[in-house]
Amino acid sequence: MAKMIPSRIPSDTKSSAEKKLFYKLQDMEDTDDWTVLHSVGIANHPTQSQGEADFVVVIPNGGIFVLEVKGGRILYHHGKWESKDRNGDIHPVKDPVNEANEAMHAFADYIQKKIPPIESASHALFGFGTAFPDSEMHGAFSIPDLDDAQIADCNDLHDMKHYLLGLAKFWKSRKASVVEIPDASDCRKIVQLLRPEFDARVSLRHQIKSVERQSITLTENQQDIFEGLRDNERCLVRGGAGTGKTLIAINLARELAADGKKVAFFCYNRQLASYLEKNTTEDGLCCCGSLTDYMFETLQKNASADIGAIENKDQFCREILPNRFEECFIENELEQFDCLIIDEAQDLMTDPYLEVLDLILKDGLAEGSWYFFMDAERQNIFHSGLSYEVIKQMLKDRKVFYARFELKDNCRNSVSIIRELDDLFGTNTRYPDVEEKGAPVVKKLYKKDKDQAEKLTAIIRELLEDGIKPEMITIISPHRYENSVVSQLSPEIPLSVDHDPGKIFFSSIDSFKGLENSIIIIVDIFDFRAERDIARLYIGMTRARSALYILLSETANRNLGKLKGLQA
Repeated sequence: MAKMIPSRIPSDTKSSAEKKLFYKLQDMEDTDDWTVLHSVGIANHPTQSQGEADFVVVIPNGGIFVLEVKGGRILYHHGKWESKDRNGDIHPVKDPVNEANEAMHAFADYIQKKIPPIESASHALFGFGTAFPDSEMHGAFSIPDLDDAQIADCNDLHDMKHYLLGLAKFWKSRKASVVEIPDASDCRKIVQLLRPEFDARVSLRHQIKSVERQSITLTENQQDIFEGLRDNERCLVRGGAGTGKTLIAINLARELAADGKKVAFFCYNRQLASYLEKNTTEDGLCCCGSLTDYMFETLQKNASADIGAIENKDQFCREILPNRFEECFIENELEQFDCLIIDEAQDLMTDPYLEVLDLILKDGLAEGSWYFFMDAERQNIFHSGLSYEVIKQMLKDRKVFYARFELKDNCRNSVSIIRELDDLFGTNTRYPDVEEKGAPVVKKLYKKDKDQAEKLTAIIRELLEDGIKPEMITIISPHRYENSVVSQLSPEIPLSVDHDPGKIFFSSIDSFKGLENSIIIIVDIFDFRAERDIARLYIGMTRARSALYILLSETANRNLGKLKGLQA
């Protein structure tokens, strides 16, 4: 990956086209010795009091290339450049060819004045290109003052390295005899002059505070749904990751318990259950935690026969435990609950579990009071065949009638993370209009586990040196600890699998479903061979509130572009 200066795009960057190109340049493979400078000022601009280049790309054995970016739909009439916005209004824009050409000459002159003529860096090859990230230009646009090789359009975004190497080849073919192709040493000198030991990155700590301060209040959509839940006895609430399902479920449980109801608040995931218990211990709920743990505890307290050794616990929980529990519940005439609240309900939408819920709820699922919160489409890694429509049909078959609600606003993830999710998964997430967009998603490629361990260690050290508290960081993997790269980390890394205070927490993605943290590092992404692999990546990415790092193999990275097709 190329070195980006600054390493994170400033939050006040207004151009969405620049942001899009920044991330694509950042993700170029096998460009570790390349440097990309964003928004480089030009004090001695030939026609302006203060100019600026959108990007300057420094390529050892290639050259130094200025890129001028123009977003939106681009029009060219009678020698004039224009753009058309979403409303169809046309606006004049500066000539990108002149802007890039003038910036190129300004930088070349600056370098020649700063470096003695006897040094090769003083005569380094400079060139320029124009980038149109939102438009298709090749084959549809041609003017005499811009070669096709100088143009990068929306199709070139998929492989900006290929475009830049082509741009370098174009300018090499035009170089004069006095021009030198800069080597790595020349490039370091030039970068040092353009950005002398300075990385104007936005503090990640500051970004985290800003992002998480914005997500404290409920959106209008969430408030409307919360009011609707209080007016209905049976509700099915669907919503994608980060839409506030758990937050609303907790608040609803508190209100119902405060009204004197005997409330049971269940989920399937043990770590989520622990989180729910901690956040409702003082709220008077009758029962809160994992449904399977509740069934086990009930059997241990009331069943006469010992459960015995369990060879396959997952199979036991799904096929045997529900029947054993029902027999125990009926035989001991145990008291039913006034109200059921289920978080991550898609994990429990099977006939055996529905029979249990029907039994423990006063008046059953058809007439009782229940609230199911779920995301069956993207977070159902345990029952991938159970779509939202299938679950609705299961309830219909049981003659259950209920109100349906949909949460739409993502309030957990930063805008940068949401945009990365939308780009990868072809989604169109709705989110509140906020000022702080958050740090860009960082992807690191690796070939072997040793390489991955080194990159993971570097990320952790950088975060800790930046003043990030270890407990703000969670590392998640598709695998258990013993099969993950984290088992290879140095003992000096403050890591825990038990939520120890002052340490970075490690969890499998499956166990961390429904939870979140400020910074998430996803590791061990080898490939996308099954639907579950894709679901796990989505779940992992949506656990991050403010900053997200993904370590993926080169094979997985090549297949990232296939995600939309794999899900179709």
